[in-house]
Amino acid sequence: MADELPAEHEVTRLIHVAREGDAAAKNQLFELVYSELQAIARRRPGVGKPGDTMQATALVNEAYLFFEKHFPIPPRNERENRETFFCTVALAMRAILKDYWRAKRSKKRGGDEEIVAYAGQEPARDELREFDQVDFLALDEAMNRLEGRSARWFGVVMHRYFAGRSVEETAELMGISPATVKSDWALARAWLHRFLGGGEAR
Repeated sequence: MADELPAEHEVTRLIHVAREGDAAAKNQLFELVYSELQAIARRRPGVGKPGDTMQATALVNEAYLFFEKHFPIPPRNERENRETFFCTVALAMRAILKDYWRAKRSKKRGGDEEIVAYAGQEPARDELREFDQVDFLALDEAMNRLEGRSARWFGVVMHRYFAGRSVEETAELMGISPATVKSDWALARAWLHRFLGGGEAR
């Protein structure tokens, strides 16, 4: 893998020890957060294109500060582990992008509504870029609905699209087979396209 993932036990241990107030563990965890955010920016080469989106370094810094401000994140009804950690980092990136596009839209006055992209204005070249031309706020709303439809589909899209992970990386993180990732990815994409196109997406 281009960006080697730390072992399950290492990340899970850091999360729980950091929650108990261990400053050294928290520093290690946040070094990992920053490294992962940088990796996401590298895997999404359109991020930071001048005149289009936030510069990659600024984006990473803002997402890092967001994660730091909201740590420790209230635990959900599941054991926190490496998969939930990396999904949370991707959520931090998504939250910063959402705020950025909301602010950009609010500044626009008159004329047709601008369609803003997550990672550049060039046509999507593959399935990891196919939502780049979608209004990001519409995509964010679609993702909220998708999470309610299927938590697993949501997780697959967070890892595949927002974090730019491969099928194999996503499968390893989520503890499911590559075949399941491919199937869920296809179904989730179809659902999102239908929702964004005005369909009921049931």
